[in-house]
Amino acid sequence: MDNTLKKFYTISGILLLIGLVWIVVVWQGENPAYNLPPAERPVLGNPNASIVVEEFSDFQCPACRSAAPVVKGIVNKYKDKIKFVYRHFPLLSIHPRAYDAALASECANDQGKFWQYHDLLFANQPNFKKDQLIGYARDLGLNESEFSACLQSRARKEVVDADLNKAKELNLNSTPTFIVNGKIIRNWSTGLEAAIVAEIDKQSNANAN
Repeated sequence: MDNTLKKFYTISGILLLIGLVWIVVVWQGENPAYNLPPAERPVLGNPNASIVVEEFSDFQCPACRSAAPVVKGIVNKYKDKIKFVYRHFPLLSIHPRAYDAALASECANDQGKFWQYHDLLFANQPNFKKDQLIGYARDLGLNESEFSACLQSRARKEVVDADLNKAKELNLNSTPTFIVNGKIIRNWSTGLEAAIVAEIDKQSNANAN
């Protein structure tokens, strides 16, 4: 093998090594290490209540934002009797930033601030660019580097996707959709509280007999 060919292979090897190192550095930059364990599912009201109210919601949905204060009022009114669970249902075809907002809320949940972050998202809808989502975490006093790593690595993708899959299994097609003990409420503005009261009465009557 002549010297020219040796030089060619040597230079090629060096360039290949540099390329591999660059790929690893870029990959690590785009997928930073995130080590916080996933937190339990956030709930409002009584976590041991037999009446479970689920909301399938989209942070970029205007109707969901309108429903938020109604939900807060209902939870405050029946907090000892219901367990309220928020579930993610980002409608990606019309709300392209809703998925990232959902991921960000779960990153906030890892630091114990899901509901505070939930409220900030609706208050600032639809401003959900990455730097804005990180800014909301900063406003809440969260660990910014941990939050950024969680969001950038999409660490809580499985949580959001699980809710999406459940919505598909239930054939849901709009947000917000509320479910009370397995029963889908079609008109939440008038039917949600009525469904909760009906469940309370039903269980009270059963306990009385």
